[in-house]
Amino acid sequence: MNDNRNNFETERSKEDLKAWIESHPHEYGEVAMEMGEADLFSVFLMAQAAFISSPEFQKRLEDMVDTDSVDVGELVEILHQSRFTEKMLTNPNGNEDWEKYRLPFAAWLKYGRSSEMVIENIEDAIALTDNQQAKWQLSKFLKDVMKRLVGTKQRSREELSEYLDYRKSLVSGNIAEWALSGIDDTEEDTLSPIKPTQTEEFIEDLTALVASHDKDTVTYIGNWLKYNVRGIDVARLYVALIETDEIRANLTVTRYMDALKTSFPKVKIVGTRQVQKDVNYLQSLLPHGKRYGKEEPENRFAIDKIKVEVLLKNLENID
Repeated sequence: MNDNRNNFETERSKEDLKAWIESHPHEYGEVAMEMGEADLFSVFLMAQAAFISSPEFQKRLEDMVDTDSVDVGELVEILHQSRFTEKMLTNPNGNEDWEKYRLPFAAWLKYGRSSEMVIENIEDAIALTDNQQAKWQLSKFLKDVMKRLVGTKQRSREELSEYLDYRKSLVSGNIAEWALSGIDDTEEDTLSPIKPTQTEEFIEDLTALVASHDKDTVTYIGNWLKYNVRGIDVARLYVALIETDEIRANLTVTRYMDALKTSFPKVKIVGTRQVQKDVNYLQSLLPHGKRYGKEEPENRFAIDKIKVEVLLKNLENID
């Protein structure tokens, strides 16, 4: 009986979170921005959530700090046994201080954490501690995190290396040198404005390509692309356009990219080959090829966000 009740409450919590995200995009965005910019805000919220969920967690953490022997595995197990996630989402004790944070924080935990920010937070924790054993344990933890990112294909080894090189360029002040590295004069797909792959007069612009032919929608897409130029971003936009019936499902990525390049010649977007790879990755998540990334929450949320905030669609009206 208890297992059935727990399962029901867990499902209700998931629905509660999904409903909140869809109805409060601005509130979620504000918290996500704070989580990314404030040095200790995310740590504060995580600790507060853990303490509310499990007094035993707080006591054991205090004991571990006193004896200078923090066992992360034991703390995680305590949270697991305390039904941490469920309590964080439902706030059964009615804690007023936590109530204003619980849903945006839960949404950020589930969908909004960037891999690079997690790496930076662990590095900051390593730098802040003087205990050599703690530094060693945190360093091993960082290695495990990066190994998992590569293993689950959330980031490639090349992408992480590029990010670390970028970090070095910030310290040295050689950002232009970092930006120039890896650019090949003979490479067709670069991060500079590219000429379409077909003859100019035979290429449709995006306004002609989308079903609504709405110039305002195309303008919104162009503004969004200025700040979302990675292959996975452009691939998610492709999926969002298909799922909202703005473009046909059999439209080739090449033709889609040609339309983007024709419509936004000054926007620096990643090359067609990279977008094709990312589209293939999203398609690999399909159950029987029917839905894009349904079981992969980060991509699913990002695609739906594009539908609402860029294409201005109502998710309830989309099959």
